[in-house]
Amino acid sequence: MNVRVVLLIRDPRAVIQSRKHRDWCPGQPDCDDPGTVCSDMEQDYEAAIELSKRFPQRFRVVRYEDLSLNPYKMTKEILQFYGLPYNVEVEAFLDTHTKQDIGGVSSTYRDSKSTPFHWMKKLPFYEVKTIQDSCRGAMKSWGYRIATSERELEGGNFNPLLPYSVS
Repeated sequence: MNVRVVLLIRDPRAVIQSRKHRDWCPGQPDCDDPGTVCSDMEQDYEAAIELSKRFPQRFRVVRYEDLSLNPYKMTKEILQFYGLPYNVEVEAFLDTHTKQDIGGVSSTYRDSKSTPFHWMKKLPFYEVKTIQDSCRGAMKSWGYRIATSERELEGGNFNPLLPYSVS
C-alpha cells in the first residue's frame, strides 16, 4: 500500500487548555487528564521512533507549533511529503486563514503565530505546573520546555520550544 502518515503533536499544556472549550471533553479522563494525555504522548513517541525506522519515507512527525509559526514552509514540506503540489490556491488559503482570528473555537481562521501559545495567558500557573508534573517525559521527548514560574510566563518572552528528534 502507498500510505503516508503525518503524526501531529502539540504541547500538552496547549492541548488541555484548548480542550476545555469542547463540550465533549471536560470530565473525560482520556481527554482532559494530564497523566492520560501525556501517557498517550509518550506512547506516540515510542511508536514514532519505530515507524520512522521501519517506514522512513512514509512516516513523518510535525509539531503543531512548528506548523503554526512557519505555515508556508511547513505546508510546502507536508505537501511534498504526500507528493502534492504547493500552488497559488494553497498559498491564497494560507494568506486568508493564518493571519487573523475570525469565528469561534472551531473556526479555521487563526492568527497562527499566537494560537499555539494561547495557553500561557489562559492557564493559571498552578494548572501549568500540574500538567508539567504529569508530562515531564512526554515534554522532554517532544521538545517542550518546562516553565518554572508564573513570572516567566507573564513576560511573554518564554519560548516553550526545544529541539527534538524522532530517532
